[in-house]
Amino acid sequence: MDKDKKEEVLKIAKFTSVELLESARPLHGILDTCKSICKMAGISDENSWIDLEINGYAVKYKNRDDLCLHLPSYRKTGWKFYDLYGNLIPLHPVAEALFGQSTIYHPIKELESGKPIVVEAKFLEKFNNFRSKFGLDEISKVSIHEGRIPPEELKHVLDGVKNRIQELLDIIISLLEIQ
Repeated sequence: MDKDKKEEVLKIAKFTSVELLESARPLHGILDTCKSICKMAGISDENSWIDLEINGYAVKYKNRDDLCLHLPSYRKTGWKFYDLYGNLIPLHPVAEALFGQSTIYHPIKELESGKPIVVEAKFLEKFNNFRSKFGLDEISKVSIHEGRIPPEELKHVLDGVKNRIQELLDIIISLLEIQ
């Protein structure tokens, strides 16, 4: 990369870092800028996670097992379960320990919207099968229709994305400054 291009990328990276720290722009916009920075710096292949954050992890991982295996830790968080009629389904503490983490696979723009995040029933199939086979009480016979992510858990996910972006920008800035 020539000197002028390096300086341009460095300037954009530093400006984006400030925007991130000041929450001046939505994360999806900052991720788009990071994608451009990586492309200009020639490191797009090493940062495919940016596309997954922008488009959602369900684009690449089609079932819960794949999601659990490949999702970053900040996208695994608590959730509440509801039946078909929207009634909260309380979980036995053992089941809570087994199935207590959700898989938040949604695109970052959807997470930033402030709308409730719902985990689709297709990702709960194994959970429902387990509950119907091994449930210890009558409530275990009720099928879970959806999982919902509480707002405080969404904040945890957004903070995780923000931290990962900052780490990327810090690395790019450091590398460009020492070249």
